[in-house]
Amino acid sequence: MSLQNYPTAPLLRRLAALAYDGLIVIALYIMVGMVLVAIIKTISGEFPGGFPASVNLSLMFTICFLYYSHSWRKGGQTIGMKAWRLRITTLDGSHIRLSHCMLRTGMGFFSLVIFGVGFFWAWLDKQQRTWHDMASLTRIVYVPKDMS
Repeated sequence: MSLQNYPTAPLLRRLAALAYDGLIVIALYIMVGMVLVAIIKTISGEFPGGFPASVNLSLMFTICFLYYSHSWRKGGQTIGMKAWRLRITTLDGSHIRLSHCMLRTGMGFFSLVIFGVGFFWAWLDKQQRTWHDMASLTRIVYVPKDMS
């Protein structure tokens, strides 16, 4: 059965998957930060002070983009999405492209920065779409256990 025939995933299920993935992204952020600190210590001989907020946000966005785009393009699911039986699909049924990932990650990051408004938009939209669903022409579907 085509993924277009599956129901759109409820927002709470999507947020639960996001929480799972958030733990992985934070772990990756810590590991990359440790590598950066080690490189700076090696070059300058001293431990760096705190990184500016712009560096931290850029680093977090880059890690999010690489994690999500790799997972979505590889199998249509992140680790959190697998746990909650969710899959990403395009509206026309085509393969997820890098452009979909860029739009989705960018708008999703923006939605989180403004206190999740873009996510909670799904409660107002008749098709349960978030801002990043609309921007990237994708949607997250729920694949029930008996249908997978």
